[in-house]
Formats: sequence, C-alpha cells, structure tokens
Amino acid sequence: MTSKRILAALLAAAMAGAWSPAPARAQDGGGAYRGAAALGLAMRRLGTPKRVLMVGAHPDDEDAQLLARLALVEGADVAYLSLTRGEGGQNGIGAELHEALGLLRTEELLAARRVDGAAQLFTRAFDYGFSKSADEAFRQWPREELLRDVVLAIRRFRPDVVVTVFSGTPRDGHGQHQVSALIAREAFEAAGDPQRFRDQLEAGLLPHRPARLYQSLRGSAESSTVRVALGDLDPLLGRSPFQLAMASRSLHRSQDMGRAELSGPRWGYLRRLLPAEGDGGSLWSGVDTTLSARAQAADAPQAAALLRRYEEGVAAVRAGLNPLRPDEVVPELAAATGHLHEAHRLLQSGQSGRPQKDVLRLAAADDDVLFEAAQAWQALALASGLVLDAVIADARVVPGQAVDLELSLWNGGTRPVAVTGFLPTLPFGPKGGWEYAAVDTVPYQEPHTLAPGTMLTRRFRVTVPAAEPATQPYFLRRSRTGAMYAWPAPDEGFVRGTAGEPFEMGPVWGSAIVKVEGIDVPLRTEATQREVDLRQGELRRPVLVVPAVSVRLDPRTRVLPTGSPRPLAYHVRLAAEQPGGVAGTLRLEAPAGWRVEPARVPVRFARPGEVREVRFTVTPAPGAAAGEYPVGAVFETEDGRRYTRGVEVIDYPHVRARPLVHDARSVVRAFDVRVPQGLRVAYVTGAGEEGPGFLENLGIVPDLLDADDLAEGDLDRYDVIVAGSRAYEVRPDLGAHNARLLEWVERGGTLIVQYNKYELVEGRFTPYPITMARPHGRVSDETVPVRVLDPDHPVFTTPNRITEPDWAGWVQERGLYFADTWDAAYTPLLEMSDPGEAPLRGGLLVAKHGRGTYVYTGLAFFRQFPEGVPGAYRLFANLLALGRPSP
Repeated sequence: MTSKRILAALLAAAMAGAWSPAPARAQDGGGAYRGAAALGLAMRRLGTPKRVLMVGAHPDDEDAQLLARLALVEGADVAYLSLTRGEGGQNGIGAELHEALGLLRTEELLAARRVDGAAQLFTRAFDYGFSKSADEAFRQWPREELLRDVVLAIRRFRPDVVVTVFSGTPRDGHGQHQVSALIAREAFEAAGDPQRFRDQLEAGLLPHRPARLYQSLRGSAESSTVRVALGDLDPLLGRSPFQLAMASRSLHRSQDMGRAELSGPRWGYLRRLLPAEGDGGSLWSGVDTTLSARAQAADAPQAAALLRRYEEGVAAVRAGLNPLRPDEVVPELAAATGHLHEAHRLLQSGQSGRPQKDVLRLAAADDDVLFEAAQAWQALALASGLVLDAVIADARVVPGQAVDLELSLWNGGTRPVAVTGFLPTLPFGPKGGWEYAAVDTVPYQEPHTLAPGTMLTRRFRVTVPAAEPATQPYFLRRSRTGAMYAWPAPDEGFVRGTAGEPFEMGPVWGSAIVKVEGIDVPLRTEATQREVDLRQGELRRPVLVVPAVSVRLDPRTRVLPTGSPRPLAYHVRLAAEQPGGVAGTLRLEAPAGWRVEPARVPVRFARPGEVREVRFTVTPAPGAAAGEYPVGAVFETEDGRRYTRGVEVIDYPHVRARPLVHDARSVVRAFDVRVPQGLRVAYVTGAGEEGPGFLENLGIVPDLLDADDLAEGDLDRYDVIVAGSRAYEVRPDLGAHNARLLEWVERGGTLIVQYNKYELVEGRFTPYPITMARPHGRVSDETVPVRVLDPDHPVFTTPNRITEPDWAGWVQERGLYFADTWDAAYTPLLEMSDPGEAPLRGGLLVAKHGRGTYVYTGLAFFRQFPEGVPGAYRLFANLLALGRPSP
C-alpha cells in the first residue's frame, strides 16, 4: 500500500465511528494548553472512557464549572450541546445580529471550550427570541425534529451521562430553557430505541441509551444527590476548575460575561433524574468506565484481555510521567497503544457471522476503542515532541486559484522517527476536485528518518476547483424552515461527519504518518495563513474560498416616505481577491422608472486586497406607491463574469474569523411617514445597534456625541438627543456626564432614552425615579395587541397618526426592560402584555422636566429599524417631534 493510501486509511479510521471531541473534527484550531500541560491532560483521558453530554439552550447556558471539572481534572470526554447559536440575543461588542450574531457566539463557544476542555455541538434550532413558555417554543421548533437532532447528538457522541442545565419547568424562566431539559429527557430514552429515527441507523450510527440522566444544580445543594469539588487547585494547570470556568465564561464577550477567577473551595451539585435509584455519591457509580469492562460486556473476552493490558500500561505511564522528560514514557505508551490496535482488529473480525444483537454490541465496543485510539495517538505525538504545521500563502482563495502550501514536521523529541506519509488532505467526494502537486526543492522519499531536533519541510501547490462555491457555514447554505435551519441531506457522510458540529472542516489540511516505536501515529492540522501584525504579533487565519470580487451593498433596507419622496443614498463596497487583478463595471439595478446616479462606474483592481468604495444615489419614480422595491448591485468583469454577492467576515480578536455571504440586495420599503423638518439631532451610540444610520431613513443625519461632546460640548445646539440601546451600560462617559444632559433637558431639550438595563435605574440617571423588576418586564410576542392609553397625546398624533395597523409587522418582540414602577411625573402611554399575563405600562414613559421632555422607551426599536417596520418608524418620528422648537 502506498504512503498516500496508508495515510488516507489511518485518518479515516481516526475519524470513523463515534464523533470524537479530542481532537474534534471541525473544532481544531489550537487549544489553550501546550507542552507538559497538554500531555498531562491527554494522559488523564487515556484508559478512562467516560463521556458526558451537557444540554442547554443557548451560548452561555452551560455549566462551565462542571465542564472544566469533568474534562480537565477527571479526564472525561465532555461536550456541550446548545440547542441554538444565540441568534436572538443582543450584541455587547458590535453590530452583528441574527445569523451574524450566531456565528460570533458559535465562535465564542469554541473559544470557551478550548479553555474548559469540552467540545461543542448544536441542533438545527434558530434562536428566534425570548419565549415565556415551553409551549411557545415548541410552536417555533417542531418537537419531533428537535428531538431528532438531540438523538443524533447522543448517538454520535455516545455519552454515559447526560446532564441538563435546566429543570424543564416554569422555574427556568425562558421557554427555550425549559425545552432544552424536556427534549433532553425524551432523547435520553429515544436514542436507544432502534425504531426511532431509523435513517440515522441506516447511515451507520448505533442505538445508544446513556446510563444516567442528571440535572446540574450549580451551587445549590437542595435536593442534590451528587456533590462535585470545583475549587480544588489543579497542580497540572495551576488553577481550579472554577477559575478555569470563569476564564471560559469571560470569552462570551458579546454577552458581557466577564468574570473574576476567584480562588478557594467551591462545590457543584447535581440531582439524579434517571434511573431513580441511588447514586453512591459519584457521577459514575454503576457505570462501566473501562474499555475492558465494555468489551467483556459485549462478549469479547480476547479483546477485553488486550484492553486490560492497555489499561495497565496506560496507568503505569501516567504514574511514571516526568513532565520535564516526557520522552521516557514513549516506549511504554507505544506498547500499550499496540494492544489497543490489536483489540480493534479482534472486535472488527469478531462481528462476522454473529447475530445482529451481538454485532451491535461489538460495534459499540469497537467505537469506544477507535475513540480511544485517536487520543492515544495524540498522547504519543505529545510525548514524542512531534509538531505538525501547515502554512498556506493566502487565507482568501478564489475559485481556480493556485496557492502555495508548506507542511513542516518538527521532531522536538529525543529519538529518531520514521515518516511514512506526509501530504496535504483536501476535499473529496461530490464537491471534490481540489488538487495538489509537490514542488519540493529537495528530493523527498519515504520512509524518511527524522532525527531528533530536526525539521522536515515539504512544499506543494494547491489548486482550488474553478466551480468551488464561496465558503459558507453548512447550516446557512439553504433557507431556514421557520425557526429551524436546513442541514444538508442526511447521507452517511453528513450524519457521521458534520451534522450538529459548529462548522464543517476547513478545506486544506496537512497530514502525516509517523512511526513511533513501531506504532503508526497519524497527525493532522488545519492549514492557516501566518500573518504578523506589528502590534499583536503572529496571527493565524483560516482558509476561506471567496468570490474574485466581493460585492456588498448597504444598507440592506431603505425607507421611502411616500408623502415626501427623496433620493436614497447607497454605498457599495467592492473587495478584490483575484490574483493578477480584475477590471469591470459596477452598477445598481433598480425598478423601472427609477434613476440611478452614476449609471455605471468602471473599476480596475491591480492586485488582491484592493478595495473600492462607491456611492450611488437612487431617485424613485414620481408618485411611487406604498410597497416594496428591490435594489441590487452587480459587478460585471470585462470577460462577462457577474458578481452579485459579498462576504462579511465576523472577526474579533478573541475568536476565529468566519464568513457570512450576503446577496448584494436591498429592499426599499415605501410607506407614509411624516418627519419633522429642521430638527437638530444628536445620538449617543449604544451596544449592538445602528440607530444613527437608520435615522437617515427619516432624512435625519444625527451628530454622534463622543466623551468630549458630553463633557464640554455645546448641547444647546440640539433639539433632540437620542441615547441608543444599552448606552448607559457600554458608555461610562454617558453616566459620568448625565447631569449635563438633564440640565440641557431642563433648558428645553428632548432626551429619548431607548431600552437600557439595570444600570439606568441603579445609577439614578433618570430625572425622576423609576424601577425595573427582576426578571425585567418584557413583551416577547410581537403580535400581541397594544393599547394606546392617551390617543390624543402628541406621541400618537404628530406628525403621524398612530393607529392599530402601526403595531402590525413588528419582529421578534415588542420590547424589553420595561419600567416596573415610576414617579408620578411620568405619563405612561402604552399598555401591552404577553398572553395570559398582567398588562404592562412601563414600555413608554414621557415626563416634562423643566422646559424640556424626557422619554424612556423599552420598545425594541433596535430590532424594528433594520427590518423597515413602518409603525416603528412612524412612532419614532413622533418621539423626535416632541423636540420641535416652540413657535
């Protein structure tokens, strides 16, 4: 067999069977631990095949303390299954919402998992926003389909223990929290039923019923059956599980989750749910936690004997490991791994001719052995000092491009090894066609002896297929069905490889086979571009396939007042990635009778990385009626290729970059909205909202107030100042200079404060007291009726008459962080509630303050503006009009 075929076979074996979080297939990207710490963690895992699946609803729901304890200290293989990617939340660090926010939070989960040692999984559920009951959540997520996904996760990961984060009762608050616990309990039973979801079994998965179901109680000892130490100092890592969990938690930066890493004793608690009988005080009581016991239970005594020898060998290695001389354990670890390989051979061959029931038991035991083998190879590589790297010359490649790839293998150990395979791994199958050719300057032959302290380097030229689509996360390639993502068809490769993972594997990998003490050890690493930033140092970028020219059109929604139509401004950003440059013409496509200026813009790019910004003005046809009108951007090259899509890269320092591909399309929503003229408006930006840009839809371009403006600027230049969503949380300068704003209101200004959290009331930033309940008042059903308490108030009459149709078409929610109580100086103007709940009146309060007006509104304008919701724009225009100077 050639080295190339051997390499493919070993890598296939490494990734076959159960989904393996160590190393995780689509989650490689470097962990938080290196050297002796990484080896110590790997050795803790060997010989103890314990697996735990934790189930919650969102990013940040996970009990990271328990994850860190089980994964890092106890050596268990642990995964967190989040039903959603958190798309319905707010963003504390940027403007991304919906799918873009889901990508960011998925990456934040992966960053957290690299610290706490667990792996990450998902279902198809899309976070559509807050729910107050499980029934409401199940109306959005078909129960059977959600169950299918959780069963799939259990059958792939094959956990011994499932832990729910929530109780499945109204005590959980969020309806999605309740659903996560209810569906986990159903899946606990259904995953072992061979009659349920048979397509998964036909794709090669096995039925699997976990041994135990628990609920995490976090720090509450009430009704607990198991207590877990979380505050003990781990000598290997120098921190306790709690401290590591807080470091993990702090990586949820879009959710304001920064935490102190406090030292000292702490405990976590769990309650056993199924089966009902006692625990014996341990999570693992009554669970087979050795490979040999599982093989024996599968009636494979010869394999069990080999696995006992493996376990004894691993225990001896663990006891004798000197972190300063890891190479000393290599021979003994290699010998133990040989027993593991032989047990795999016996378990495979033993399935022939056996009854189906026996075959399933043997196959399950063999899955455990393959799972263990991947971790044994990782430990052998770490102990041997083997470091594989793959550096690609360009992280953004276009279809048809050829790009240089350098593979390097460093023998940092003390003994020579034989390299018997050393090649790129590229996409294969229906979407295959990626090719490589060696361009080594020094002849390379196998086997290649790699001496201690030396490095082997090979160079290749990788060619991207001409028809390769742009990189897009697998769950975004097809349109959602309601609040459920559409995954690719459930063929074997998808079910066993990608379904439920954060992302699919990157396209370019480096792979090697190294013979260590007679054991073939497969290595692999994702190819990345090495970038050196003079301020940050070395950065690594993943390979993305991008269009030769990326076309982005902003904004994605424009509002056209039908009573006073005006030209609409658009901005197009072209980014070139084509090697050698590209030239063509950019234009906008608008409805018939609409005028676009300029009509065409010739553009020429000389090299990749160049960007061109072009502004267009679109003048609607006279008398444009209410309705929706499409506008699109097209870049056509001189040779006739058309580009109509753009790539938005979600990129922050604490996460890996991920692409989101958009059509370069916009929609103009035309409706009757009257806007007060001549207003001088300023804006204090908040978190995760683009309010200033959307005010331009009303023909208002506000000044943006910075810290100096708030501290000493001439506020009397303005009639209205708007504070954005959560501005008091993310703008300390706003709180510091709030007194100046209130003095300005007293002199006659109008201050509109959009929804803010508890900082607003705790800081006493309002002119008269208000309070907020815990949990805060919110109306999550965007379709509920809204009662106007004073129809003749100017907020509902000037310049737009607000009527019942203005409350139609709102998205995700009516509002949040409503005031609970308020001073008599405020006038409540709206009443609304979710079904079955008491009415809330704290969503819109107006008060006179001196000669001016103060407004607090919890209405979710930040969600309505991007969607062009007519009633939201009309109502906000009326709020602005409260600041119209007196005649």
